[in-house]
Amino acid sequence: MNIQSFGIIAPTSTTTGLPATNNQLDPAKSYFAQAVSFQALGTNTGIVYVCDRVTPNIATGVGICWEIPVPTGLTIRPAVVVGDPSYVNPLNITGFFILPTVSGEGVRVTVLRTGSQQINWP
Repeated sequence: MNIQSFGIIAPTSTTTGLPATNNQLDPAKSYFAQAVSFQALGTNTGIVYVCDRVTPNIATGVGICWEIPVPTGLTIRPAVVVGDPSYVNPLNITGFFILPTVSGEGVRVTVLRTGSQQINWP
């Protein structure tokens, strides 16, 4: 298994999300993995949404999969982990979008994959 950081995703827009793959050479490419984690940045002051679309409906919650809360203290940084390691690369990380409630805040994205299904990953 391989673990790979996709870096920090911190959109400046609070209405249009950035893909979780935004820091990759080809953000639109499909990146399949067994699991992905989204960890709040220690400097966040607002909630960060993990969405299944670029522009979710904040009022109805349609398109919002998870809310990552504000960190408490200097060492507790909330995270959401999605996936099932018993399957071979079932998640396409390209399908997740990050949307902060405060401009410039975000998450750190890390993926876990077997490496057997995506030969051309960077």
